[in-house]
Amino acid sequence: MKVSRLSCILQALSASGDIYLLSNSQEDIAYPNDFKCEIKVDDEFKALFRDINIPNDMLDVEKELLKIGLKPATNTAERRAAAQTHGISNKPKDKKKKKQEISKRTKLTNAHLPELFQNLNGSSSRN
Repeated sequence: MKVSRLSCILQALSASGDIYLLSNSQEDIAYPNDFKCEIKVDDEFKALFRDINIPNDMLDVEKELLKIGLKPATNTAERRAAAQTHGISNKPKDKKKKKQEISKRTKLTNAHLPELFQNLNGSSSRN
């Protein structure tokens, strides 16, 4: 198993707290831990933030915005009513791509793959 020197260095820096190392299946991303920007937050404030209940339905969110005098960016009730009258579902549909046929007007650039162009009678007169 190969372990690169850079990988070892990144793991060591991450363990010491000098960098934040975010990994996904394809790559690792390292962010410096900037000590100048370290902010202390009171536990009481953290608890207040975590105790806020956010409604799951956008209608409830819009009602709360209207209560405090803000205009919502969307009108969910209107959008849902329009969807019901037109029979549009809320879930996005999987769109199937149409397979593009090769026509005589298509410029044939893959002459080394003649089996792809068997349905054409001869080569194209346009280049």
